[in-house]
Amino acid sequence: MLSIEDIEPGVQVTHKNTGLRYKVVDSGDDEVLLSPESSDLTDLVVPMKLFREEFVLTDRYNAPRGRGRGRGSRSRRNAAPATPSGPKVKGRIKKLVRDRGFGFVRGDDGKEVFFHRSGLGATDYDSLSEGDVVEYVVQEGPRGARAENVRAIIGE
Repeated sequence: MLSIEDIEPGVQVTHKNTGLRYKVVDSGDDEVLLSPESSDLTDLVVPMKLFREEFVLTDRYNAPRGRGRGRGSRSRRNAAPATPSGPKVKGRIKKLVRDRGFGFVRGDDGKEVFFHRSGLGATDYDSLSEGDVVEYVVQEGPRGARAENVRAIIGE
């Protein structure tokens, strides 16, 4: 967890789950203002508690990008269980945001759930299209329900 001393303007941070990088613009007692490294994203205001839990200093973060450097990459990969547990749900891909690597699926029960390409194989994600019938497992994450192990069902 980031300490209060680490949070000062100009510090580079990385979101642990998405790997997105930001620069701290300003911080107060309750919130932190972040500017994204990517120009296609907008500035972000994050509650201090959430910021301290979900962000790390960029120089302390080893994102797995095919160039794994020692234990940092491996431990992050091993943090999630290999196979999500829970009942399988059927639904359809409602929306894909290919350039950002995520999408939303609407289950047969009408509930929409977020999914990220990290929750399935790269080739599986690339083969998905809006409207495809899929099967997935719903997992509860820090931000709510999330679809894991999303797989297209052929012939439906």
